[in-house]
Amino acid sequence: MARIGLSRSDAKRAELLKIATELFLAKGYDAISVDSIVARAGGTKTNVYKHFGGKAELFAAVVEALCQQLVHAFAGVDLDQLEPEEALRQIGRHYLSALLATRSVRLHRMVVAESVRFPAVSRRWFKAGPEGARDPIAAYFLKLQKAGKLRGIAPRRLAGLFLDMLGQEQMQRQLATGAAAPTTRELNKLVDDAVGVFLHGALGTKKK
Repeated sequence: MARIGLSRSDAKRAELLKIATELFLAKGYDAISVDSIVARAGGTKTNVYKHFGGKAELFAAVVEALCQQLVHAFAGVDLDQLEPEEALRQIGRHYLSALLATRSVRLHRMVVAESVRFPAVSRRWFKAGPEGARDPIAAYFLKLQKAGKLRGIAPRRLAGLFLDMLGQEQMQRQLATGAAAPTTRELNKLVDDAVGVFLHGALGTKKK
């Protein structure tokens, strides 16, 4: 049955994408065949070829869709109504919640594992995910600079530095050791530490 608001064709595409996402994340690219996807989603292999062109193209669509979830993690936050310190905390919490979720870590691991075989997919992942996440933050930093509230370093560079401070170490730990995602308390600590250093430095006097 087609989903409400979707044509039968669009509903089938969405179902194939959903099932393929679950299977690829759980077992990796090689372990999943078009037949196994169709067995779960129903229909025939013709549906996969019609909507995506083949397994490789379906894999690329899965990666891109998952990336967009990360980019949109803080899209609804009204940063302009907040003081810079609280705005950065909001960005950090939303970003880390998306970045360090089990699905995001599995996606990262899967894309890296398949980067030699699918370099174009890896480039799309990097552009849509890590690069794309910088765009709204860089735009916010530019506003702060124009208001005289932030140093005049290139906004995208500042965005990259801030995001790396937030979650790079924790992401590597989860990727390499299988560590669990941080608890809410641990995540908030990561955010508070990064925001404090970003705004006030590590060698300056303590904030009163």
